[in-house]
Amino acid sequence: MAKTTIERQRAQTYLEFLYNIDYAERPVDVDTFICHPKYLGSSTGEGKAIYQVWRDSLREFLVEDSKYLIVLTGAIGTGKTYADMLGVAYTMYRILCLRDPWGYFNLASGGRMAIAFFNLTKALSQSKGFMLLQSLLLNSPWFKKKGTVRGSKDKYIDFPLFNYILASPYSAGFGTTGEDIIIASMDEVDSPTVSIKQKQRVLKAYEATVRRFVSRFVVDGETLGKFFLLASKQDDMSFINVFIDEMKSTKRIFVIDIALWEAKPKMNYSGETFPIMLGDTYHPSKILDSEEEVLKTIKGGFEIIRIPVEYREDFTRDIIGALRDIAGQSVESIRKSKLFPSESLLVKCYDSERVNPVSKLTIDIGLNDEVDLMRYVDFNLITLPRNVPRFLHLDIAYSGEGDALSLAMSGICGWTSASVEQEDGTFSTEKVPIVETDFALRIQARSGDQIPIHKVRKFVIDIKKAAKYNVCKFTSDLRLASAEMLQLLNKAGIDAGYFSVDKDTQAYIDFRNLIFEVRWVCFYHAYLHFELKNLELDKDTQKVDHPEKVTEVVMLDDGDAKEVVLKGSKDVSDAVAGSVIGALRASKVPVDKAALKNVMRKVAKQVTKDNNEYWWANIKQVGNKLQDVSLTDSNDDSDKITKYTDIIKKARKFHP
Repeated sequence: MAKTTIERQRAQTYLEFLYNIDYAERPVDVDTFICHPKYLGSSTGEGKAIYQVWRDSLREFLVEDSKYLIVLTGAIGTGKTYADMLGVAYTMYRILCLRDPWGYFNLASGGRMAIAFFNLTKALSQSKGFMLLQSLLLNSPWFKKKGTVRGSKDKYIDFPLFNYILASPYSAGFGTTGEDIIIASMDEVDSPTVSIKQKQRVLKAYEATVRRFVSRFVVDGETLGKFFLLASKQDDMSFINVFIDEMKSTKRIFVIDIALWEAKPKMNYSGETFPIMLGDTYHPSKILDSEEEVLKTIKGGFEIIRIPVEYREDFTRDIIGALRDIAGQSVESIRKSKLFPSESLLVKCYDSERVNPVSKLTIDIGLNDEVDLMRYVDFNLITLPRNVPRFLHLDIAYSGEGDALSLAMSGICGWTSASVEQEDGTFSTEKVPIVETDFALRIQARSGDQIPIHKVRKFVIDIKKAAKYNVCKFTSDLRLASAEMLQLLNKAGIDAGYFSVDKDTQAYIDFRNLIFEVRWVCFYHAYLHFELKNLELDKDTQKVDHPEKVTEVVMLDDGDAKEVVLKGSKDVSDAVAGSVIGALRASKVPVDKAALKNVMRKVAKQVTKDNNEYWWANIKQVGNKLQDVSLTDSNDDSDKITKYTDIIKKARKFHP
């Protein structure tokens, strides 16, 4: 026992020795810093104004020097911003206690270290985080002694060691150029009036600053500096969740994710709860009414959370909003910024009996490869007859990581009746087409190589001439890059032209409406499905784009699952959408043969009556039915249609 006591004393002595080397003043623990009037006690009511969950969390992560990225997330109203600024203040305090702050990080003195506020404001004085921090510092005798109070209206404490900066799209160089940022906070980027692109710019600048911070202030995996990130549960902020998932693999991240009832005092609640099933893309979240239903839901693989009964009315009235704002849960099924609100819409369009006719999801190819693209497609697996008009669309993308190209072919596979709104607001029942996609070919050049476009051109010609498909139209999305291809295809007898789903925003909207109405048919294509389900519709510009990175859950061989971060894309979906819209916009309502024969019979009777001076009026009735009919289709009535068309032309010549 005595030996253990001696060992503890030696360890304590050694710890004191280390502190004396590095610190001019030994830092107090987190609780003392928060509660004592010398530090922040005057602002926190000696710690009573801080929820216990944050007291516990601050005590844990603020002294863990191997964790430098602190993520505060969860429900609204839990005091994330307040906890964030308490963390910033304690981090400043520890650094200010050092004898030689620059030397501690093995750096030569470089002037001031920076404390950055990443948000979408135009001035520091507009940042809630910055103003809250200054309020804490100005009420602290310790900080006032270390710095100088400046300003008249918006007072702040200036320190010789620190420089406050605003990192915002409204600042030149984002405000971070040339700065040695050792403490940072990203907050206030969830404004509904700011575009998603602007928010992503803030995160990109934050990411770049994290990398510079690691290179300068992280020594042997540890640092006194901290980067704080306040993450929203909103769907259009999902790019932040992807960044968090990426950082998790570094083991340098600390995530605090709490529900509202976990932050509030326990005395506010009776202890009684009710169960809710957390839904997914295909199944909406719902309140469960019995324990039997709970057991059944658990067996189905769904997560159950129990909510204090005090919030039952909120969840009954708006379960999605309550899950997000009170429980702090991301609700996958909402996906408000997604082009397709639910994956189930896409799944309904997949024909389970059809097989992907292309043997590889991605074909890696180079300029000098001797390869025939026809061998990658099994045309016997394409179910739509070859004489049906086909529409092909090519999407080309250039990248330093290897060019990518996608080609898709689609055609009209049938017709159905639907209620269509007219210009005057009324509805009428009309025949509308069903479009089927035959294949979607994705080609990628190996790094440093290029895609042999001439091979793609030959493939398109072979589809028409060798495979005998009725190719009516070919389009490509890059006017200049594909000009030669379009000229050569036109020369080969294929109508070829320019079309871009990026320029024509309505194209994707029309494609989406087709899917909403289950009028698109396709086999399941893993890469295409990945792109379609992640497509985003910018609410401001109404443009469709893909996220830069996406978090996906993949199944492992042992049956387990893990989250991976994948690069977003839309080259296959662009090709498919372009080919589908090509078929859709070229479609013409088919001849109703039964109705046409009936009209022809009536007209024939009238024509035989020489004394009927209005016989031509009935001829015009046939003409109105034939005016949108294509006579190129082969059918049993083509001769009759041609005959009556000649009569109509003569009748209209004399009776316009």
